[in-house]
Amino acid sequence: AHASPMLLGVAAIICAPHSTNPLLIAPHQTQPRASRRVVAMAARKKKMVALHGKGGTAASFEEYMRPLVEATSDTWEWEFVDGPFESAPGKCWWQLKPGERTFEAKELIGCDESLSLLDKAWPFDGVMGFSQGAMLAAIACGRGLGPGSTKMGRPPVAIIAGAAFPTCRGADVNKLKSMEYAAAESEVVVPESVAASPGALNFDPLVKSLHVIGKRDAMNPPEQGMKVAEAFGP
Repeated sequence: AHASPMLLGVAAIICAPHSTNPLLIAPHQTQPRASRRVVAMAARKKKMVALHGKGGTAASFEEYMRPLVEATSDTWEWEFVDGPFESAPGKCWWQLKPGERTFEAKELIGCDESLSLLDKAWPFDGVMGFSQGAMLAAIACGRGLGPGSTKMGRPPVAIIAGAAFPTCRGADVNKLKSMEYAAAESEVVVPESVAASPGALNFDPLVKSLHVIGKRDAMNPPEQGMKVAEAFGP
């Protein structure tokens, strides 16, 4: 099977040599030849959690994403998760009233149950979502993840493909924007040694994100995807 242009584009960003993109974990590309084996052995694979769209399944999404999974297999391991609710022919992350769209809904029935699945899967290094899965990923990045009532964890990177703005959970997504403003306006000088350890700071680092938005997306209009992207910051 051939990779779609979207998959190849994402793979290029993740795998590009000499990139400073946070998705890239390939130190051997800039190391002297003698040290390559040592670095390769020491590098820990990072974990990406992948969330299918409405009507999809973990298995079908994994098959679709196979080219990207294979392209990043040296540095990332992928975990594909099934939504907890039935939505023919597969699963979904929340339920809507007939004819209702997520960006119009006043309630996402079951969203909290889906978020609890991510709480249990935490910690991980990145999250990728498509369509409804992308919206869940955006909510999770803003809300925070982790066990108990304190949701302090956020994955360092997110890939958001084909999302709409989940209006009734918009306050969660917009927490990312509030964090960005708070960090930008802070006059506190953070020592370099502390900045390298996000857990030592009293605010979470921003989630670095890649947004894939279809110009002709009939399900989730492009302006909806742009609204999600704006919440993550420039």
